[in-house]
Amino acid sequence: MRTFITLLLVGLCALMLEGALATIFPPPWCPDLAFLVVVSVGLCRRGLIPGLLFAYLLGSSIDVLSGSLMGLHALLSIFVFMAAAFAGSQLNLKSTFSLMGFVGSLSVVYGLSLYLLSSFFSEGIDLGLVWIIETFVHAAINALAAPFVVDGISRLVAWSGTDDSQERALYIESVGKPL
Repeated sequence: MRTFITLLLVGLCALMLEGALATIFPPPWCPDLAFLVVVSVGLCRRGLIPGLLFAYLLGSSIDVLSGSLMGLHALLSIFVFMAAAFAGSQLNLKSTFSLMGFVGSLSVVYGLSLYLLSSFFSEGIDLGLVWIIETFVHAAINALAAPFVVDGISRLVAWSGTDDSQERALYIESVGKPL
């Protein structure tokens, strides 16, 4: 419970920091810190239900603060968490370049999904060349920031008491003498 509350507070602080950074840097050049925190939690946490609840709460906070369709970012944050949790268990994302490639491609899928869902419910949204270029620039910025955020979140999980970021030890029971 302490880890969940710590991660939720850090996610909300990352959301506020992202809003402050967006006043300095234009939006495609500012990393999506809330997205990176959800990916990091998906990669380092092993609990599915707390992770889904975390992604939903942080996505709902994004919905409230951004003024977008209610539930849009919450739904996409849940999908991002699930993709990160699945990729973290199936792929070797311990190297920097593989992590950057995964986060960059997931960021492009997130942006495309955000566009498609927004255009389904709203009219007048055009998919232009400028939007495509900005999406790939934003994905590259997210990929560059990903190793630092993932490392910070994994250290925070280890510091908060329950170290789920490391592989668990395999205990072998012996018959007769203890090993």
